[in-house]
Amino acid sequence: MRDLVFVVGLVCALALASSDGEAQGFRRPDCDLSTGHFLVSSAVTYLDGAGNQSDPVKRDRMLGDAARTLNDAIERGETDNPAVWYFYGRYYVMRNDLLGADSMFTLAEQMAPQCAEDIKFYRQFMWVPALNAAMDSMRTGAYDGAKTLLKQAHAVFEEDNLASYYLGRIYGNEGDLDSALHYFKQVVAIGTADSSRMENYEISLFNVGLIHAMAGEWDSSVVWYDRYRSEIDPNDPQAVMGLAEALRESGQADRAMIIYDSVMIRAAEMDAIDLFRTGEALFIAEEYDKAIEAFRLGLEKNPYFRPALYNLANGYLAICNDEARPEEERDQAAVAMEQAARRLVEVDPLNSEAMNLLAAAFQLQAKDDSTLAVLERREALTYEVKVDVQQAADGGYMIQGRLENPKDAEVTVPAVTFEFLDRAGNVVTTEATDPTTLEPMRSSTFSLTGVGEGVVAARYRVEG
Repeated sequence: MRDLVFVVGLVCALALASSDGEAQGFRRPDCDLSTGHFLVSSAVTYLDGAGNQSDPVKRDRMLGDAARTLNDAIERGETDNPAVWYFYGRYYVMRNDLLGADSMFTLAEQMAPQCAEDIKFYRQFMWVPALNAAMDSMRTGAYDGAKTLLKQAHAVFEEDNLASYYLGRIYGNEGDLDSALHYFKQVVAIGTADSSRMENYEISLFNVGLIHAMAGEWDSSVVWYDRYRSEIDPNDPQAVMGLAEALRESGQADRAMIIYDSVMIRAAEMDAIDLFRTGEALFIAEEYDKAIEAFRLGLEKNPYFRPALYNLANGYLAICNDEARPEEERDQAAVAMEQAARRLVEVDPLNSEAMNLLAAAFQLQAKDDSTLAVLERREALTYEVKVDVQQAADGGYMIQGRLENPKDAEVTVPAVTFEFLDRAGNVVTTEATDPTTLEPMRSSTFSLTGVGEGVVAARYRVEG
C-alpha cells in the first residue's frame, strides 16, 4: 500500500566524486575549445590565477578582471565565440552563482556541443552543495530557503530529478497544488534514465493523478492513473481506487464498477485498509451490498478498526432505508446492523454517534426497551471521546482526537486509556490521555502513539 506522498521526510546528503579544488580551482577544458582570441586567453589567465590564489582579496580581484575581460570580448563582437560563454560559465562556478553559470553554459553548449560532458561536470559540481544545503534547510523546517536552493539546483543541473521531486513534495505539503503539480510533472519529464531515482519518478507519476483528482480534474486524473498503472504497477491499490473514483466522477460509471469488481476478486490478498477504502468508494457510489462486503472482508483482517465498523453499520442502515428492497432483506439488514453497531460501541463506548447507530438498529427491529436504554445512556454522557485519526506511524500506531463536553456545565474528564491492538485483538501496549477539566461546550485535543509491532487498531476505556 502506498502511503501519503506529500510529507517531506528526512533526506540524506549527497556526494560527488570530484574535489572542491578541481572545480573551484582551474583546469583546462576537456573538450576542443579555442582560446586563441587575446581577450579569451587573458580571461583564462585571470581564472587560472584566481584558482591558485589562497588570498581571498586577490582571488576576488582576479575574478573581477576575468569578468571584465569577458565583457570586453562580448562588447567587441565575440558573441558567436563559444569560449567566451564557456569561460564566463566557469567564472560563475568560481563565484558559486548557479543561475549565472546555467545561463552562460546554456549558450556555450549550444555553440560547442562537443563540450557537453565537460559542462555537465561543472553543472553537477554546483548542484551537489546546493542540494545538500536545501536538505539541511528541510531538516530544520526552513522550507522557503529550501525552495530557493532547490530551484537553483534544478536550473543548473536538470538531469537529476531530486530537486524537482522535493519541490513537489514541499509545495504539496503546503497546499499549493498548482506548484506541486508543476514540479511532479517536471520529475516525470526528466524520465527514468537514472535508475537510482526511479522511486521519485514512480511517486511523482502517481501524485500527478492524485493532484488532478484533488482539483476535481477527473478526466486528467484518469489519464495519469492509467499511465501509472500501465508503467508502474497495474495492481497498486491506491492507484486502482484512485482510477475508479476518477472514472466514476468523470461519468464513466460502468468502467468504474469493472475496476471495483476486479478489486473485490483479489480481496483475499488485499490489505485491510485497502478493502476499507474500496468499501468507502462503493458506499459513495451507492453500491451498498458491495460496500458491505468490502467492509466485512476488511474487518475479518482487522476486527477493531473503528471507521470500518461505523461504515459497515451505515451500509446496513442504507439497505434498511431502501423501500424498494424486500421486507425480509431489510429485516436481515437490521439484525446485521445491530451486530455491527454493538462491535462499534465496544471500541468506541463514549461516542454519541456510535450509540445513535445502535439505537437505530434496535428501533428498526421494534426493540423499544433496548432503544430507550441506549438513548438514555447517550443523554447521560457528561463528555464524549471523538477519534479523528488512527493510522500506522513509525514504530507503532497513532491516535488523534478530541475530548468534548456537550453539556452546559463544567466536567472533569478522567484519564482515557487507549489499548493498541494487533490483528488478533491482543493488547500490544497502552497509552492514556491526561485527566482534564472542560468548560461547558468546549473540547480539548489529544494525540497518542502506541509503540510496538503489529498494531492495527485501538480501543479505549476510562479509568475509575
